[in-house]
Amino acid sequence: MTRTETVLGPLIRNAEATLVEYQSDETSVPVIVPDPKPAFPHRERCWTTCLESAAIGFVMDEWRAKRNPRGLLSMVGHGISGVMSCGPWRRAIQVGSLPFSTTVRSENTGETMWKILPELREEMPERPFAVRNVLKTDLPEMLPEDAVLLPVRVVYVQDFSEGHPPRSKHYRRDFRLLERAGLDQLEDGDFDDARIREALGLYAQLYRNRYSIRHPDFTPEMIALARGRGWLRLGGLADPVTGRLLGCFGLHMVGRTITTPIFGHDLRLPPEEGLYRQLSTVVTNFAVQSRAYENTSSGAGEFKRRRAFKPELEYLMVMPPLAGPRRAGDHAMLKTCAAMMRKVTIDDFLAAGG
Repeated sequence: MTRTETVLGPLIRNAEATLVEYQSDETSVPVIVPDPKPAFPHRERCWTTCLESAAIGFVMDEWRAKRNPRGLLSMVGHGISGVMSCGPWRRAIQVGSLPFSTTVRSENTGETMWKILPELREEMPERPFAVRNVLKTDLPEMLPEDAVLLPVRVVYVQDFSEGHPPRSKHYRRDFRLLERAGLDQLEDGDFDDARIREALGLYAQLYRNRYSIRHPDFTPEMIALARGRGWLRLGGLADPVTGRLLGCFGLHMVGRTITTPIFGHDLRLPPEEGLYRQLSTVVTNFAVQSRAYENTSSGAGEFKRRRAFKPELEYLMVMPPLAGPRRAGDHAMLKTCAAMMRKVTIDDFLAAGG
């Protein structure tokens, strides 16, 4: 196999990691290697390249949503997040993931990912390894003996392999809204440098400013690289009179699976205009036309269930270092964290109708 390396820092402002791609005749397996001594504070690091940041995000987001968003309990939540940042996933090397919020599917990497995993662990025995955002159906029958599965989030999926749109009155209403609004639908070729900067601004409004600063802070150079490599396809909606970009998305399609690691719209416009509904409909229409498997994020669960999306439980598979003084303690802590996370995440899954 051949390998290529891309330093992510200049491409994603809050990422301190290197993307290593192992390429064979059949497939390519991405591996994200975090820098040994990151400089960014934990709460600002890109969670798709830093599992410590992802762990903090899990604790804090769940704490705010389900426990107590203010006062003494919130301070305790910050204390817990600090402990989580020192957990067994610190500086973990992620196998199978590009620096996007996407599900690892076996159709993307084939068996190659599971074959090279033991080799990589032997090569870097002092580092923990992880496979992020994987469905149980995509795990091999035999996992590494020291691997621990942590249920991390509920996502919503729909299979459009037969080319039929969702059987949902809510989707039909969204489709009619899209037609009535009459906005210009932009395709990837419509995005020049200025449009890309507009799109990143809308993405930052929604994902980084409203949801979490831990989301990737993409640069135009990263978007150019991702489009050139076929990792990302841009689309959006624009005002037909002024040409101003009102909403955007970035489709990441590998095999039959579509995700949208980039999504945003102008939050200054009134919700009654339904930009989120319209953008979601455009993405779903593309998935239907492509006979693809649309995999959406964990947010807006009720909205997605009403449009016939089904909940699925994603797991994080973590393996402690093969060598080192903290190996036994890390494995014990992983088991404890798995039990804690299982309670919250599986409750979410059952509440979502899973």
